[in-house]
Amino acid sequence: MSARREPWNIAPVTLTRGSRATGFALCAALAAITASWIVRDLRAADGPAALWWFWAGDGRTLLSARQLTTTLHDPLLLVGYAVAGFAAGRSRVAAGALVAAAVVTLAVRLPGLWLLSAHWMDLRATGELRGRALVSVFTALAVAVGLIITVAAGRRPADAPYRAAEHGTAPYGTAPHQRSSYGTAPHGGGPPAAGAARPRRGALLTAFVLLTAAAAVRAAWELYWTAQLPGSSYAGRFTGRADLLLPLLGAPPGWLNTAVVALSLTAAGGVLFRASVARPLGLAAAGLLTASGISGIALSVRLDLLDHFGALPAVDRLTVGSWVFELAAGVITLGVLARGDAAAGPSVAERLRPGFWDRERGTGRPGAEVTGHRDGGPHDLGAGGAGLGPPPSSPPGR
Repeated sequence: MSARREPWNIAPVTLTRGSRATGFALCAALAAITASWIVRDLRAADGPAALWWFWAGDGRTLLSARQLTTTLHDPLLLVGYAVAGFAAGRSRVAAGALVAAAVVTLAVRLPGLWLLSAHWMDLRATGELRGRALVSVFTALAVAVGLIITVAAGRRPADAPYRAAEHGTAPYGTAPHQRSSYGTAPHGGGPPAAGAARPRRGALLTAFVLLTAAAAVRAAWELYWTAQLPGSSYAGRFTGRADLLLPLLGAPPGWLNTAVVALSLTAAGGVLFRASVARPLGLAAAGLLTASGISGIALSVRLDLLDHFGALPAVDRLTVGSWVFELAAGVITLGVLARGDAAAGPSVAERLRPGFWDRERGTGRPGAEVTGHRDGGPHDLGAGGAGLGPPPSSPPGR
C-alpha cells in the first residue's frame, strides 16, 4: 500500500505543550479585553437589565444609551474565550478550539478598523473613548492572528504514535495504515492517540442539516435586503452608516449576517467530512445562532409581537419565526456537538479514498483498516454503520 496521504483526507491534529500554554495565555488576553468593556458598560448603564435590552436591540434603549459600547457578541466572546482557554489544556481539542476562537474574533472585530475611523462616529463617543476602542480592536485582531500562528506552528498529527510525537518518526515497521485514529491505540505501540472525539452519525447529520438550514435562512434575509435597499444603503449594511445606530464595538448587520452564514456553511461542510476543526466551528456557529434567537424572542416578548402575531405583517411574522428557528437550531446543534464519540467510524473522506472497500472485502467489517482493529466484543457494531456517507455499490464480502 502506498503511504501517500490523499489530498481530501482531513487528518486530526493536536498541539504541543508549549503551544497549548501560549494559546491559553492568548485566550486570557482576549477575555481580559472583552471583560473590561463589559464592566465599563455595566457601570455606565442603568443596571444590568438596561444593558441587556441594549444588547437585544431595543430601539428605545439604543436611542437613550449612546454611551454604551458593547454588543450581545461581547459576552458571547467572553464565554468562548473561557471555553477555548480551558480546551487549550486538553491536547485533543486544543487546536480546533483555538482556531474557532480566532475566526470568530476576526469576524466580529474586523469592521472596527473602519467603523471607528468614520466621521459619523464623532457623534457617538468622545475621541478618547474611540481611541481606546481602536487600540482594543487592533490588539484583539493581533491576538487572534497569534492564535492561528500558534496552532499552525505547534500542531502535530493526532494519529501519530507516542514516540512519533516526540521524535517525528514512527516505530520501525509501523505501516501508515496501522496508525491509530481518534481514541484508538496505535498498532506500533504507545498510549492512545490524543485526537478529538467526534460525534456519531446521527449527531453529524443533525448538525449538518441544522447549520445548513440556518445559513440558508440568513442568506435569504440578506437577499431580501438586497431587493429592498438601494445600492448605497445596502452597502451600508457592510460598511456602516450613521442611521444604523451601531455601538462603538458593534459590526454592521450585513457583515455579521454574512459572517454567520460563512461560518455555518464551513462548519456544516466540515461536519459532513468529520474534519477535526468542524466541531468547535459548529459550536461557535451554534452559539451565535442561539444568542440571536434568545435576543430576538426576548425583544418579541417586550414589544408584544407574540401576542399580536396574527396581525403582524408577513415580513414581521417571518422575522419572529426566524428567531424561533435560530434558537431551536442553535440549542439542538450545541447539544449534538457538545458530546463527542471516538467510535464514530470512518468519515466520508475516508470512505471515498481509492480502494477503501476493496481492502475491506476480506475482513467483513467495512472501515476496520482505517479505524484500527477492534476486539469484536458486544459493543463492536462495525465501523461502517456509524460513519457518514453512502454504502458501497455491493456489500463487502463475508
